[in-house]
Amino acid sequence: MSETKPTTLVIGAGLIGTSVAMGLVKAGYPVFIQDIDANALDVAVARSQAKKFTGDSEIGLIVVATPPSKVAQVIRQAALDHPNAVITDVASVKAAVLGAVADLDYPSLARIVGGHPMAGREVSGATAAQNNLFVDRSWVLTRLPQTSDTSVAVVKTMVNDLGAIPIERQIDEHDLAVALISHTPQVVASVLAGVLNTADKDHIALAGQGLRDTIRLASADAKLWTDILANNAQNVSTQVVKVAQDLLRVAKALNENELESIDQMFKRGAEGRDLLPGKHGAASNPDSLIVVRVEDKPGELARLFNVAASANVNLEDVRIDHSLGRMTGLVELTVSQDKREVLISALTKADFVVVN
Repeated sequence: MSETKPTTLVIGAGLIGTSVAMGLVKAGYPVFIQDIDANALDVAVARSQAKKFTGDSEIGLIVVATPPSKVAQVIRQAALDHPNAVITDVASVKAAVLGAVADLDYPSLARIVGGHPMAGREVSGATAAQNNLFVDRSWVLTRLPQTSDTSVAVVKTMVNDLGAIPIERQIDEHDLAVALISHTPQVVASVLAGVLNTADKDHIALAGQGLRDTIRLASADAKLWTDILANNAQNVSTQVVKVAQDLLRVAKALNENELESIDQMFKRGAEGRDLLPGKHGAASNPDSLIVVRVEDKPGELARLFNVAASANVNLEDVRIDHSLGRMTGLVELTVSQDKREVLISALTKADFVVVN
């Protein structure tokens, strides 16, 4: 293995695999990519500038980016075909994958590092890949008892070179966590979006950004997510039952006009939302939402951002809600509470209409 950038083989030319290949090529790694789908491979090679793997190169690092149900099988074969390579994966479940390779010999197990980048998109495939998909995102690493520190160090370097933040977790701890923060939100979003199929189209036409935000995940790849959930079924089932029970309690409170219970539900939700870390992993800070009406024409967003910059106000978040039937949109600006009045004053002077 090179002491600089190991020659890397990415197995799997989907969104994540192609994004890894793109990022590593950009970071100066010699990168090969392979996939059983010839069309997907061609797209991945064209987008990433990685080379098709022909089997005649010494590989130092392997990234397995196949669907979860195939990862263990691919790792086992890779361990045989590339006896000197460190092997990692990107599957969002770890116990099922790593448990299925635990019977390999010690030298092979020492080279295996479980991985899971906490990044993705609602769309799938190599055409959706981005070379900066992992920048500033957490990338969880897990170890088997036999995994060597040297192997972990190689993968950590790769993760850093992709701009991500490596975080080590125990295998079971990882699977329990993603059931709550990733897998259950996907289920809830898909179930809620599914209800729209039986709704009146005139009702759906009234939908605003709130519904769009809530069901954004529902565009995900159904086959991939079925695979993911199947490999973390018990943890996800437990979390889904908790959500379902809370929803049933809300329904009961509504039917019985128990307004205090409804009030407590909203307060508990707000408290849970505030537990999410703020920027850069810091504690969440009090912020304020400013809604501005913006004309739907070139240059207006840039003008809005320039006003904020001139007022020395940092925008913590930006969302756009397009108005129904009008050539305007509502731009939601999240700023720190102490900057709210400063920005409102600057926007008003610049002839923007502040709605709230």
